[in-house]
Amino acid sequence: MPITNVYDTLRQRIEKSNGLMQHERDAWLFFKTYQTELSRWQSAIRSKADWSTLSKGTYSKRLVGAGAAQPGQFYFFLYDPKLRRELPYYDAFPLVLVLDTGPGWFFGMNLHYLNYESRARLFDALYPSTTSKTDSLKSRMRITYDILQSSTNPMISSFFRPCLKRYLTSHLQTPLLQVGSDSWHLALFLPVDMFKKKTNRYVWSGGV
Repeated sequence: MPITNVYDTLRQRIEKSNGLMQHERDAWLFFKTYQTELSRWQSAIRSKADWSTLSKGTYSKRLVGAGAAQPGQFYFFLYDPKLRRELPYYDAFPLVLVLDTGPGWFFGMNLHYLNYESRARLFDALYPSTTSKTDSLKSRMRITYDILQSSTNPMISSFFRPCLKRYLTSHLQTPLLQVGSDSWHLALFLPVDMFKKKTNRYVWSGGV
C-alpha cells in the first residue's frame, strides 16, 4: 500500500466502526496527526535538511529514523516483510515494544498479535518496570527477552510469546513513530492493526 494512502485507510476504518469505546476514540485523537507529522518529516528530507534541523521539529509525538529504535520504547510504523509471500499472515502496521537492536534490525513485541483484553493484561504486568522521567519520550520499560522468559508472572508468561517479532530496518516503509509513556495506554487500544492474509480475529484466536 502506498505510504500516502495508509493514513486515509486507517481513518476510514475508524469512521466505519460502530460503537467505539471512549478509550478507542481517545486513541484515535492521539494518532490522527501522524500523517501531518510524517509529511513535515518527508518535506524536510526532500529539502536536504540536516539532522539538527529535523530533530527540532515541533511534533506532538517523535518521528525517528529506521535505525533509531531504542529498547524499552514503543513505536508504530508501516512494514513490508521480506518473506511476506511465505508468511501465513503478518501485521503491516505494528505497535512494537522494542527489546533489542542490532545492525539492520530490531526485535520486540508487537502487541497487535493479542486481543485487547490480553494486551491490556500484559501491559499492566510490564508497566511497573517503567522508568520515571519528566519527559515521556525518555521513559522506557526495563524489559528484555531474558526477563520475559524467566518471569513467573502468569500474565507475562501466558501472553508474550505470540508477540515476538524481528523487523528489518530496510523493510520499514515509514519512519518510526515513537509513543511517549503518557500515551502508551491510548496507543494500546488504537484499532489500527493491518493484518494481511488473515483477519485479526483469526490471529487472536491462535490461528484456528
